[in-house]
Amino acid sequence: MFKTGYILNPKADLVWFLGLPFFAVALALGFQAWLPYVAIASINLWITIPHHYAGWVRSYGMPDVWDRFKDRLIIGPVAIVGFTVLGLQFAPITLLLLVTAWDHQHSIMQQHGLARIYDFKAGAGLRNTRRYDLALHCVLYAYMFLNAPMFRFLWIRELHRMRVPLSVDFVSGLLALSQVVLVGYLIVYGWHLVQTYRQGAVINPLKYAFIAASYFLWYFVAWHTNSILLYAVAHRLMHGVQYMVMVYSFMLKSRAKGTFREGFWTKLTGPGNLKWFLAGGVVYAVAFQLVINRPLDEFGFGVVNFAPYPAIPEFGIPALDYSSGYALFSQMMIYAYGLMHYYLDSFIWKVSDRQTQSGL
Repeated sequence: MFKTGYILNPKADLVWFLGLPFFAVALALGFQAWLPYVAIASINLWITIPHHYAGWVRSYGMPDVWDRFKDRLIIGPVAIVGFTVLGLQFAPITLLLLVTAWDHQHSIMQQHGLARIYDFKAGAGLRNTRRYDLALHCVLYAYMFLNAPMFRFLWIRELHRMRVPLSVDFVSGLLALSQVVLVGYLIVYGWHLVQTYRQGAVINPLKYAFIAASYFLWYFVAWHTNSILLYAVAHRLMHGVQYMVMVYSFMLKSRAKGTFREGFWTKLTGPGNLKWFLAGGVVYAVAFQLVINRPLDEFGFGVVNFAPYPAIPEFGIPALDYSSGYALFSQMMIYAYGLMHYYLDSFIWKVSDRQTQSGL
């Protein structure tokens, strides 16, 4: 009934995919206790930006990928930069919500992709297991977004500002409905596991340990802090480090198999070259820090201001103070910059692609 398969190997999986979420939670809680929010904003940036660099190497540093997706790699970034500039000027909160939604989808798809690798390596599951898995991720993540105080305060606050009719009874009903959907789908998924067993397919328990560890991080932090920065530190430590591990592993395997032409990426892989891959991420983060090394209020040219959000007593939501506004703005700057990262990942990591499969 059970068969184990690993993304990398037992030791590496234990560190990067099963143990890392718990370390990230502990680190975020330590930051919450000991550091001011300005320091946490910088730490969030330094955790986030290097994994974007890994994506650039994967996209622009591999000649085969460049030749295959040249139009997308040129036109897409130009359009995204224009969209971001307009959003920052005319609708910063809306931009934050849109980018946050894409970030959530991006996070779900990364964890779903890693879970699919677990099944692939073990030869586990049925043909339709991937659809059940994707729905499981969507239901679990949507439940958190609707119910966790940190996220609930954000979407209620924005809808209230947009004068969308929103009563306490409606929100309570929506939250109750989300609970029914969650419990109902868990029952459906349990039935799918029973069908998997009855049809003679195997189940990889490590996939579910990985999913449980990922959602432990998201759920624990979302319910134990009201700071989007602290949530981001824990989330991006898990997400970013796992992404960099996968990119480097992918390039190592691709080089060993000769499935891609040599290029900039091959100078960063192989014996003794890991330090150059990591150094590139550090240099990239330094360059990004220097570009925005101004007070955030000044960087927004006085146009972007998250602070004037009044209290909403009927929902128990306090007014948005300066520190909370700073946290939202700094997070938005990183999220908006990550739009290109989300865009590139939407087509360079297709698990159905044979070249991608060969490196995984």
